[in-house]
Amino acid sequence: MGFLDNSTTTVDAILTKRGRELLSSGEGLNITKFALSDEEVDYTLFDVTHPNGTDSFGSVIENMNLLEAIPNRRTFNSFLVDVPLTGAGIVVSNITNSNVAGGAVVPISPTSEGDEEFVFTISNTNVIRFQGDALARSVRQPSVQLVAQKVTESATATVSILGVNTGLTSIVSVQVNKTEGAVTSPDQPEIDDFDPATGSGPGYGGTQ
Repeated sequence: MGFLDNSTTTVDAILTKRGRELLSSGEGLNITKFALSDEEVDYTLFDVTHPNGTDSFGSVIENMNLLEAIPNRRTFNSFLVDVPLTGAGIVVSNITNSNVAGGAVVPISPTSEGDEEFVFTISNTNVIRFQGDALARSVRQPSVQLVAQKVTESATATVSILGVNTGLTSIVSVQVNKTEGAVTSPDQPEIDDFDPATGSGPGYGGTQ
């Protein structure tokens, strides 16, 4: 990661590793989707009390350093969206799931603007896994069923949800209770993660 000279650069656009592979092989990129983010900007610094008036309210923000784009970035914490999406969000009825027993199934069925699929990513696969795709850390589909794992001590894992079309995000938490006689520790090494450059690998599951 590096900083850009924001006196001349306002947008830094790069290809992902997968895009570079396609370009080097002579294949057309055929770009149909892209994401924009300004999450390094702290908008709380917008100062409506600045003594120099309205032209200076955003002077601190305008002079902040910009971060270089990262080719293997998997998700953004915040997105720039079209005006029709302003104020929109992903709706999940069970954002917080507490006291879940090992082996129990937790359904996650999000909705957002329009009909879209979501990318679900588990923070700790020792605590929860996807039903029907236990080796996947991330899957892309309309909804998922999570299976609480039997763990040696109570632990909490999260599932990040990313709207494929809208770029909207949400987080679901699942707190799993300790199971007597369990052998899996929440802190032990987890399953392999998927390769964000190719969208595949031992830890990635496709649409089920």
